[in-house]
Amino acid sequence: MNIVTFSLILCAAAAIAEAGIIVGHADELISSPPQYEFHYSVHDSHTGDVKDQFEHRRGEYVTGRYSLIEPDGHRRVVDYSSDPLLGFTAHVRREPISILSRH
Repeated sequence: MNIVTFSLILCAAAAIAEAGIIVGHADELISSPPQYEFHYSVHDSHTGDVKDQFEHRRGEYVTGRYSLIEPDGHRRVVDYSSDPLLGFTAHVRREPISILSRH
């Protein structure tokens, strides 16, 4: 490898490190606990598709909820969680549409 190529590689590595793209060693990135949150909802009056979901994760602990309108007009709501002690648990309930119209 000639000196020009080596200098370019060294400059590129320095620029990447300075920009904060490399923040740690790969093993540190792999061992860090996962953390995320998301939410979405759909309300399509044309197709009748009405649903939503959110989920929150911190390490090994996950909580979330999703709901949808079933063909018979009830709303199905599922609250769920997962953790190392209890594993995955879900509580499912159905609500008549009339409950939705009061909110």
